[in-house]
Amino acid sequence: MFPYFTIFGKTVGLYAVCAVIGFAVCCFFATVCLKKIGLEFEDVLLILLVAVGGLLVGGHILYGATQYRVLFAALPRVKSVKSLWQVLLYCFGGGVFYGGFIGMFIALPVYLKIKRFENPGYIKDVAAVCVPLFHAFGRVGCFFGGCCYGIESSFGFTVYHNDLNPAINGVRRFPTPLLEAACNLLIFFILYLFLKKGRFKNRIVLIYMLIYPAARFFIEFLRGDEVRGFIGPLSTSQWISVILFAYAVTRLSVIRFSKKNEN
Repeated sequence: MFPYFTIFGKTVGLYAVCAVIGFAVCCFFATVCLKKIGLEFEDVLLILLVAVGGLLVGGHILYGATQYRVLFAALPRVKSVKSLWQVLLYCFGGGVFYGGFIGMFIALPVYLKIKRFENPGYIKDVAAVCVPLFHAFGRVGCFFGGCCYGIESSFGFTVYHNDLNPAINGVRRFPTPLLEAACNLLIFFILYLFLKKGRFKNRIVLIYMLIYPAARFFIEFLRGDEVRGFIGPLSTSQWISVILFAYAVTRLSVIRFSKKNEN
């Protein structure tokens, strides 16, 4: 793994680099797509910044929720504002993708409604296509950083001298982040094809919520990190995958039923 590098005396994390590259690529992609409805680059940038803001807030909140045992155990020992801040920083310092996804698709519609953009459905469709594209870069960053690591496996990579996550040192593990990055790229191309062909207008996010949660549910069995949290036999992300998949099936069924009644 290659979690960070030093340049001009500054330590730079590879995850952050991958995230910035992913944001830049998504910004370019969204600008090209949204020019078709007359949006300028500044509008696209603000839309993406709102989406990323929702992603960061939602991701940290859900991560903190998975660390509730640590939080409740530490709170009785808090003696000052500084120690409380340290506890909160530890418990909410990480991020969970699904929390970010939910946060993003709460923040984005609110912003679109406030700004009263024309054709908000198309904007949300483009944003939905950007999600797996950005996520693919993020998972490459996870691979370099050594987080979200895979189960012990005869196939994979053995890591040494990872100070950020010593649990993975000396153990060959399945490259789960790279597998998920590849899945996200495939999902991106599928959704982009639907967008380009005009299929599933105003519903691409629901199609995403069918494909990605199904893939994520099975990929979770290949992950070896325990920090993501479990509820019973399944991880937090697996339960969320089930809920999102069920929601998408229900919404698509209702939309299809409503159209049949209109005809």
